[in-house]
Amino acid sequence: MNMPEKTVSSSLQQLEQQLADKNPALLQAFRLYHELDQVAYDLGLIDMDDSLANKNSWSPIITVIGDASSGKNEFINRYLKSITPAIDPHGLHAQFTVLIYRDDESAMTLPGTAVDGDPRFPFFHISERLEQLEKGASRNINSYLELKTNNSYQLKDKTIILAPGFAAHQKEAEAELLREHASTLSDLVFVFFDARQSTLEDFRSSLSPFLKHSARSNNPSKYIYIINEPSSNTESVDLNDWKQQLIHLGLEAGQFFVSSQSTESTTQQAIEQKLTNIDVESAYRILNNLQQHITEFDTVVIHEVQQGIDLWKDRSHFTLTVVLSFIALTLVAGEIQMGLVAVLLDPFVASVALFLLIVFLIPVHIYSSKVHAKFIAKKLAERQVELGLIENLPALFNKGITLWRILLPIRQPVGWTNDVKETLNMLMTRAKGLIQSLNNTFSTNVANSSTPVKETFLNL
Repeated sequence: MNMPEKTVSSSLQQLEQQLADKNPALLQAFRLYHELDQVAYDLGLIDMDDSLANKNSWSPIITVIGDASSGKNEFINRYLKSITPAIDPHGLHAQFTVLIYRDDESAMTLPGTAVDGDPRFPFFHISERLEQLEKGASRNINSYLELKTNNSYQLKDKTIILAPGFAAHQKEAEAELLREHASTLSDLVFVFFDARQSTLEDFRSSLSPFLKHSARSNNPSKYIYIINEPSSNTESVDLNDWKQQLIHLGLEAGQFFVSSQSTESTTQQAIEQKLTNIDVESAYRILNNLQQHITEFDTVVIHEVQQGIDLWKDRSHFTLTVVLSFIALTLVAGEIQMGLVAVLLDPFVASVALFLLIVFLIPVHIYSSKVHAKFIAKKLAERQVELGLIENLPALFNKGITLWRILLPIRQPVGWTNDVKETLNMLMTRAKGLIQSLNNTFSTNVANSSTPVKETFLNL
């Protein structure tokens, strides 16, 4: 039976139109996502209104991390050049703030539920992962996130995430999760430090996991560390000392800038060059994520369901073995007491006994299999949240809880056929071809670009 063709939601239709005007390679990537959606929908992994395209951010994301005294807020306000400061220069900002463009002079501030419930924002359904860290955290999502709007043209078609620094936090595990989630999705990550901070050792518990996370990134050059030197600072910044401290805490690669009055023009020019090129970084990130999502369809999604099916079958068979062992022990005891085996040697009695045994074991096996399936489905739901997947792992698993799949040794997920695998291989081939198309789009700009800005950074 053929599944109906999956429709495209109105919000995604609007995105498709924007991409048509922006970049043909990204438009093709979006359409490949729609074909991938059809595969996921046919398998029961997503609903009609869901889309794997929501796993991607289709506009550039910039994450800025730092404490109030690190110069983070001033950096954002300078970049946006808005009449009304987007961020209070003296604000503490304990929450993670998502900044988006809104063509209105009056800025708006919305609660974290607006971010958590909208697939267009980078923290979509993050409350589910927070709930795994601390029970009840999902109900307090507004204490973790907020949404702010600003009418700065610099913010148009971009998203900026302001993240708290690495100072001691009451909910450190939750802050670490949000920080790493934001940086993973971002095209540029600016990490600000106050030059007056004598040592980073005080931040070890929160900074070290972040640095190790950045080392696992497929684009470590997107992490930019800025040592902010206030005008009142009388001593020059020892960049090598900062570098060694960060390496000691787990840093493996990155770029460094010192921001001060004496180097402000050079540093600002270099950073502006990176911000100018963010559309390029974003485009390659989107295509890379598309390939990753196609690969993960097999290596993560189907793999997790397959493991669930294998565990389900093993547990069901173990339960059946235990029941059979109990019956065997009963027969041994009967033989000792009454010579029961001799009675069972009679062909008629043996046939009746075998029939009754099968009639007894089949419902026992079916019932125990369904009981085990409930526990496995629950574990898959937890695993889905842990991995941050849109795909409904329990739904695909539960499609296999049928009478014949319980009784027969079938371990393959329902619908996972050679045709589906060939479709995914075809999508991957086309996705790889988009990289060349994107190279052609930007090659003219690269060839005609001006002399690169001399940057005051170190590549580790």
